[in-house]
Amino acid sequence: MSIKETLITNLSQLDGATAYSAIVGLLLICGLGVPLPEDITLIAAGMLASLKSITLPGAMLAGFFGVMVGDAFLYTVGRIYGRKAFNLPLIRTIMTPRRIAMAERKIIRNSHFICFTARFLPGLRSPIFLMSGIMGVRPIIFYGLDGLAALISVPLWVYVGFWVGENLDEALVIAERVQLSLGAILLVVIALYVGIRRWRKSRRAQRLMFFMNSKYVSEPAETGRS
Repeated sequence: MSIKETLITNLSQLDGATAYSAIVGLLLICGLGVPLPEDITLIAAGMLASLKSITLPGAMLAGFFGVMVGDAFLYTVGRIYGRKAFNLPLIRTIMTPRRIAMAERKIIRNSHFICFTARFLPGLRSPIFLMSGIMGVRPIIFYGLDGLAALISVPLWVYVGFWVGENLDEALVIAERVQLSLGAILLVVIALYVGIRRWRKSRRAQRLMFFMNSKYVSEPAETGRS
């Protein structure tokens, strides 16, 4: 039995406060970068709601809370410790230098955009949140964009679990399809974003050139009249 199947099977046996606590706890662990599938935890929460073990709004709230607290933990660690956070045993064990370097490059390119898209990048999510704190991304930007992304991803995964009910095999198949679809949509969004940024830079450069040319043309004319 795979990790995903084990996770769903064990969670589906819980109910009430125990189920809510397990959902939040697992999402906190996922937020630290431990290789546990966050999407499967949220799907399991939806399946519990389908079984009437918990409520659907409760599953979504527990999922959102667990996701945001996990993200906030890494961001806060980065804000408090700076680059010294890399020496902390937990961070050093979970995050590789390669993942951290990739996260830093992405934040340097555009901290605002990556705080939103990181929610949909499982392998880089945790390093990006840690680096956001280290590199001084403003809290209002981080929590606003990360929260907006969570408002999209959490209900989506929970509802997938609610829709499939007890069908474990179908849940895993749909999870893979949704993950691929999200990846494709994200690639399109990134391509559009990069294209728009380059177009805006090109427009600004053209305006600057026009301004400079018009300035140099007008100055000799004024000199000649004097």
